[in-house]
Amino acid sequence: MRRCRSLARAALLLTVLGAAGSPLRATTPAGLFEQGNGAYEQGRFDEAAAAYEKILGYGIRDPRVHYNLGNAYAKLGRLGPAILHYERALRLDPSDAEARDNLAFVRGRIRDRVAPPDLPYPLAVLTGSLGRLPLDLVAWVFLFLYLLTVGLIGAIPLAGGWLGRRVLGYCALGAGVLAAAAGGGLAYVVQQTTAPCAIVMEDRADVLSGPAEDNTILFTVHEGTRLEVRNARGGWYQVSLPNALSGWIRAGQVERV
Repeated sequence: MRRCRSLARAALLLTVLGAAGSPLRATTPAGLFEQGNGAYEQGRFDEAAAAYEKILGYGIRDPRVHYNLGNAYAKLGRLGPAILHYERALRLDPSDAEARDNLAFVRGRIRDRVAPPDLPYPLAVLTGSLGRLPLDLVAWVFLFLYLLTVGLIGAIPLAGGWLGRRVLGYCALGAGVLAAAAGGGLAYVVQQTTAPCAIVMEDRADVLSGPAEDNTILFTVHEGTRLEVRNARGGWYQVSLPNALSGWIRAGQVERV
């Protein structure tokens, strides 16, 4: 598990800061961040987690705070909260390789191992690469390839001879294939980074056939399992796993990413 991130690397956008050395500084986000980092480095992971949680209470959405909080909870063996905050860090910064690696490491320790559906080889490689880039950059890659394809197609009639038109045609075809692949990858990345999902926060939770306690138990999930949220009704979520198992779970047993 990598060290927590410091203020030098993770400067917070703050509206109020206490003066250096001021007693108020300990209650500002910057002061709490320093306290959390200091506690983490000294092995007081519960105090570190409490400090980072207070920062989030200010309404600050910073991927580095979620990353540090995920590290603190992972050290405490609280896999559900650790996975939750790594997921939130990646929602804010999909290019964070350290958060992605730590998330994979912690997921390897949970009880439920549900493999996602296999993707075709080219799409799996592409989404694996694009998933590490900021979403806006992925969108620009797709837009560039799309405009390049349109431009090449438009230039074909203007080519001086048969050979020139053929070369432009092949180039347009290649650019079109790349644009289609990038578009598919973009759609997949958007779905993965924006789809509503929740993390199981209790040691075990039953998924029922309907949104009431008297329904049949379909299957059981455990702390840290990621569930896709399909619907919500009266304190219940309709959820599903990547293997298509679905049902209803009490909202209090999970935390939305």
